[in-house]
Formats: sequence, structure tokens, C-alpha cells
Amino acid sequence: MPKPLARLARLHRPTSRSAEEIRSSLRSLISRYEAEVQAIVDADDRRLGPVQGRGFQAFRGVRAPDATSDLEWGHSWLVDATLPPMSFAATFGRLADADGLAALFSAELTLPAQVSGEKAVRDASADAKAQLQQMWSKSYARADLYHALEAAAGLAAGSEEQRLVEVVLAKLRHVGAHLPEAQRKELEELDQQCGKLCLQAEQNINEDCSSVDLTPADLEGCAESFVESLPSTEAGLKRCALKAPTLVPILQRCKSSATRRRMMEASQRKCIEVNTPVLEELIAARHTAAVKLGFSCHAERMLASKMAGNLKTAKGFVEEMLQRLRPLRDRDLKRLGQRKQADVADGNSNGDRKRKSQVLEEHPVDLWDLSYYSDLLKREELLLDDEKVKEFFPLEGTIQRILDVYTELLGLSFHRNDQLPVWHKEVMAFEVKEQGEVVGHLFLDQFPRDGKFSHQMIFPLAPAFTSSSNQRCVPACVNISNLPRSEGSRPALLRFSEMKTLFHELGHVMHCLCTSTRFSILSWAWPMVPWPGGVEQDFLEVPSMALEKFTSDQQLLQRVAKHFETAKELDGASISKIQELESWMAGIQESRIFGVFLFDLLLHSQAPPYSFDGHEKLSIPELYRHVMEKCTTLPQLPNINFCTSWYHIYVGYDAGYYGYGWADVYAADIFATMQSSKLGALSAETGRQLRSEILGPCATKSGEEMLQNFLKREPSVEPWCRLKGI
Repeated sequence: MPKPLARLARLHRPTSRSAEEIRSSLRSLISRYEAEVQAIVDADDRRLGPVQGRGFQAFRGVRAPDATSDLEWGHSWLVDATLPPMSFAATFGRLADADGLAALFSAELTLPAQVSGEKAVRDASADAKAQLQQMWSKSYARADLYHALEAAAGLAAGSEEQRLVEVVLAKLRHVGAHLPEAQRKELEELDQQCGKLCLQAEQNINEDCSSVDLTPADLEGCAESFVESLPSTEAGLKRCALKAPTLVPILQRCKSSATRRRMMEASQRKCIEVNTPVLEELIAARHTAAVKLGFSCHAERMLASKMAGNLKTAKGFVEEMLQRLRPLRDRDLKRLGQRKQADVADGNSNGDRKRKSQVLEEHPVDLWDLSYYSDLLKREELLLDDEKVKEFFPLEGTIQRILDVYTELLGLSFHRNDQLPVWHKEVMAFEVKEQGEVVGHLFLDQFPRDGKFSHQMIFPLAPAFTSSSNQRCVPACVNISNLPRSEGSRPALLRFSEMKTLFHELGHVMHCLCTSTRFSILSWAWPMVPWPGGVEQDFLEVPSMALEKFTSDQQLLQRVAKHFETAKELDGASISKIQELESWMAGIQESRIFGVFLFDLLLHSQAPPYSFDGHEKLSIPELYRHVMEKCTTLPQLPNINFCTSWYHIYVGYDAGYYGYGWADVYAADIFATMQSSKLGALSAETGRQLRSEILGPCATKSGEEMLQNFLKREPSVEPWCRLKGI
């Protein structure tokens, strides 16, 4: 039985390091990893003796003499040095060990870029991530490593080793390790250029603290407690940040169309000056690199390693769903337009009524009207008020009750441990246990801070793997989010949409914690971290999206929703209305997001300038405008550049954003199958099946194989269409 890594908690104090300590630790890590890779391809004797000079000597219990880092490497992780060089353990096994331990120690160097309050530390951490990405990119582009591994590929025993061979060799080919040296060098330089540009854009977004200053009158319609919670300027204005906890309530509740437009326009102009040239250089370099590798475009290169497999399949899927959504979209827009007309007729919108009526004839609804009138209709027709519903989702109690549901479903238990070191006083830490044994760690970093990652994500801190010397690393991750703080005497309360997102993100956590594999590259990860690993990208969201759909389930809501003052359960009528939300305005909402999916694929399908739907010589913002206007029929805002603050295309979702839609469609099939289970949708028995076929295997199996194993048939789009009312 492999034993857990005793020093896992060492990872969880990254911001205790200074910028110089990060740089020092980074130098040590890189030298050790590169020396171990060199040992695999040593052309002299091809044996696994101790590496001379700098290297992973500390893995064998000896600290490298020139190490300046205080990283603790004192574990016998590597394979027996007496093994013959041409063996699976001496090639793929040794690389897997090096990848696993380097990934394990890289987290404390890269996490501060997302969470630290000190700019110097964030900069050093962002640079560490860039250098680690370069380290892995260079190693996985080595022709000598490729040929050494290819020669040993036939030595794999069993399905997991065979899957490792398949994934590793595909990764090497993806960056041209099989190409002649001159071509390989050109491709390597282009990929390094792209990596640096992505990190630059990512950091620009992280550092952005843009806001709009508004008067209290500008915010009429927003909850009084919300307006009071906003910081005030010396001039008495309210400073409105462009992050979701502030932006969403304003777009949904503010009566002023001018204010809503101003906020939306500002949000779509974030980083426009600093990231526009970065974006243009990045898109051109990506296309050039793909062509040098033999692909027609960057999209084909990226899709080759995904479930979809190619641009034709991915684009066809998106276009099919847009076609199915069209009647629903038109119906939704008509309803919103009628409600806006009524608003104007009643005199509830300020301004000249005649002029507004003329505008409504041309454009019944504007972009900045969608959230407002959708929310208004929801309250009027569903009689569902987010401000009232959120009283049933106090943050801390909701988190604990969600974890209780996952405990019952998956057999894991979560134990708050305030003794675990954390990087900020607001971070909560949990030990995760199964049958009394610690099997992982979970951290929750929930509230906005200047310099912190501005959206919501799960950041892996440790992959799950077992070394060749039979030592086990248990997984760990942190949920980095930007949830609302308490307002006056009221605790932090979650809107239903925020609770749903939280449940979704914790679904990723369960995928991370339930992973069972010998090799870190087959463990749960995603491109936010520099180390290689994870499922196919268009499968990544499938488990969390399937679990997220239970947030409308009556049984779950009766357990999770408790009033923050009375602990009263949410009433049945409200639950029924929440269930209607799954298809509420789905036509326009899904058409917008599938439009972005299509834009992403087109953005990476040719070199700029672009052609689309009869329009030629389009810039990136012009391409976005034409695609979105065709998919939604709504005029877009002028002088914006959506991509300059669109995080996903800089962190690995380039030509892969469609994967959210792909995953949601097939997640609905898993959800429907769980709901129809005679054992109970959220029963331990159903959970065991979910762990066995979907969560546990992670990347040891393909997404297609996992889906078919769980469903016992080919996956279908029909359950998703039924959920959306199509």
C-alpha cells in the first residue's frame, strides 16, 4: 500500500516566500528536473546511475551541493539505479517521477501570482510560471527524449502504462519533437513567444483594477445594502469595480439604461490598450507555429488532442446547436422586447418617449438590457426574487452543506483544519479523508482582493500520483473565487447563480480529489498550471457540469438552502421556480455563449485579417462583432475589444472554449442517467459508479471511453435540448 507524502502541507505557504526566495527555489527545481530528463537520454551509457553534478540527487536522500533553495526533496522517489536503461521504469517511469515531483513543488512558486497582495511577489511568481512552462515545453520538445521513449513504447504493461505512452508521445509530437532540428527550433521559438505573450496578457488582466465612479442616483434600483457596501470616493461617488460581484447586480437591477451601458462598455474595454498589441502578435504567432507543424491553422493543432479531434467536428457541433437554438432565441428576444416596450409606455424609463419608441422599433432590446429585463421578467413571471432567495444561501453554511452532499455521494469527508498554514487570513483549509485516511486537501480563498485572480477557478496544488518507489502524493487544490462579502450586519449571501457556480467549482474539486492514477500527467490539472496533465480539454468540464445540474434538484435544495436567520428551508414553490430557471431565457443566453464558441474557433482558423459571412479584411474586434450579431441578432457595442480581457484564450482555452458547450451537452446526458437511476440520483451507490467510471480514471482513459462506460451507450445531445426547452 503506497504511503502518503508526509510533507504535503509544505506546499501551502507560498506567499511566505519573498520574490528572491521564489527565484532561488525556481533555479533549484529547474536544474534538478532538467538533469533527470538528461539522464533518460544520456547517450553514453543509458543507465540510471546517480546523475553527476546538479540534478535530482536529493531524490535519493542527498541534497545537491549547489542547491540554494530550501525546497525539501529528501525522498527516494526514483526507480532503482540497477534497472537496465531500456525498460519502462527507466524511461517513461523515470520521466513520470520527475514530472510528478516537479509539479508538486512548482505549485508554491506559481500560486502567488494569483493570490499574493505584494506586486513584487506576484511578478516573481508569474515569471516562475513562465520559466516552468518553458522548462516543460523544452523538455517535451527534445528529439532525443522522443526517440528514447518511442523505442521503449512497446514495453508498457497494462492499460494505464499504455495510456501514459499514448499521452506522452502525443504531447511530444504536438510540439514537433519528431521534426528535423531546424524546423523544431523554429517551432520552439514560436511556442515560447506565444507562452510569453499569454503570460503577459494574463498578468495584465490580473493587475487590472478598473472601475466606474457613479452617483447613488445612477444606481437607482439596486439594493440599498449593495449600494452602501460600495466604496466611496472623496467626491461622494460610488466606486463600482468591473468584477462580477459588483457588475452583475448593476446590470440586473439598475434602472438607468445609461448606467448599464456604461458599465458593460467599461467591462468590454478592460485592458484594451495594454493587451490589444499582445493579442494581435499572439494570434499571428499561433497560426505561423501551427503551419510549421503541418496543420492548416492553430485550431486544427489544438483540436487534434481533444475529443472533437478536428475543426470540422467542433465547428459542426457549435453550428448545429446554434441552429437548434434559433427559434428559442427569437422567442426570448421578442418577450424581452415586449417587456421593454411596456416599460417605455408606462414611463418607467427616463428620457423622451417618442425617441425611445423609434429606437425600440429598430432594436427592441440592447445588449445592456438583457440582464435587466430578463431579471425583471423572472421576478414578475416566476415571482422569484434573487435578493430574497439569496437569504437562503449564507456563504459559510452553504459551503458546509454542499460538502456534506458530496460526502454522502462520494464517500469523502471534509474536516476544517485551522492549523494548516494558509497564505491569507481569510483562506479556509480542509483535510479530506476517506475511511479515516487523509486522501487530499482543499483550500477556499473566497473574497476579492487587489491583485488577486478576478474570476473563479480551481487551482491545483498537488497532482495525484504514486512514484516508482511506491510513495504516494495525495491531491490538493484551492478554490479561488470572488464571492460577495458581508453587507453590514448581514453575513455574506450568495445569489442562486453564485451558489450554482460554487457547486460547479466544487465539482472540479471532487474530480481532483477522486483521481486515482500512478502518473501525474494522467492526474487532474488544467492549463492554468505549468505542469502537463489532465483529461482532454473538452471533457474537463463534463463532471462538474453534470454535478452542477443538481443545484435545481428538489432533494438537494431542501438540504442546502437554509435561511441565514431562521434556518428555515426554501419553500417548495420557490424550488419549482428555480427548476424553471434551467430553461429561462435559454435561447438568448445559449446563443450568446455558442456565438463566442464559434468566434473562438474562427479566430484561430486562419491568419488575420479575417473573412466571415461575406465580410472581408476583418480585424479581431470586427470579426467578434459580425459573429455575435449573426448569432444573437443584437448590435454589439462599438469601440470594444472583448478579447483583451477574455482570460480563457490566454490560459489554454484557445480554440477550446467550445469545450464548455460540448461538455455541458454531454454532462446533461450523465445527469439524466443519474436521475433515472433506481438506486437514487445522489445515493452512495450512484456516487460509486460516478467515481469508478468518470471521476476516478481521470486521464487514464479517453473522455469518449469514460462516457460510454458510464452511459452504457453512445452519448446524446437530446437530454440537453430537453433541459433547455428545445
